[in-house]
Amino acid sequence: MASTMKINKDKLRIVTEVLFLILFFFLFRNNSLQRWIIFFGAGIIISVFTGRFYCAWACPIGTMMRPISWLYKKLQIKRLKPPSFMKKSWIKWGLLMLFIVVMIGTKVLKIKFNLLLYLTLLGVLISLLFEEELWHKYICPYGTLFSVFTRPAKYGLKIIEEKCISCGKCEKVCLNNSISILANKKRKISNKDCLLCFKCQEVCSVEAISFAKV
Repeated sequence: MASTMKINKDKLRIVTEVLFLILFFFLFRNNSLQRWIIFFGAGIIISVFTGRFYCAWACPIGTMMRPISWLYKKLQIKRLKPPSFMKKSWIKWGLLMLFIVVMIGTKVLKIKFNLLLYLTLLGVLISLLFEEELWHKYICPYGTLFSVFTRPAKYGLKIIEEKCISCGKCEKVCLNNSISILANKKRKISNKDCLLCFKCQEVCSVEAISFAKV
């Protein structure tokens, strides 16, 4: 029964991602891509309570990265890990400020520049060379915002220490490297970085991971 629930959840996520991606391109085709801010805003509000559902269930950038990750895994192609200098906190905040300045500047100067579209293309291009973590955690301005708004979230994916057998399967499949190793070799999920893709839950053989109060 539990395994069926996991499979259904995986299928539901894929369907949701595809539907949002279709909507994204529909808005783009109709020159209404700026309306996507409504869905992003809703994602921010939800993240305050339940974490980054937007990232794995609605974000077009993340959705377009999934086939690339799947293909690389099948072909056993390893991508580069995030450069150490990109992990400095001032870089991601600087990129967020740059994003805001460009967004405001194009509006004030009335320059036709589809920032969201180019941001999506940039994310996909980066994922061709680097692991997804680089984009989700260190470059994406939306990801930086989510890492702030998810801090007070009361619910998220949680690893029950008593059940954890320290196999490390969850850590290996995590898209955003949001699972750390504790002193007792058990694992713990960082709620502010977790994309809520539920891949860790799917591979956990002892069902130690659940969506619960954190």
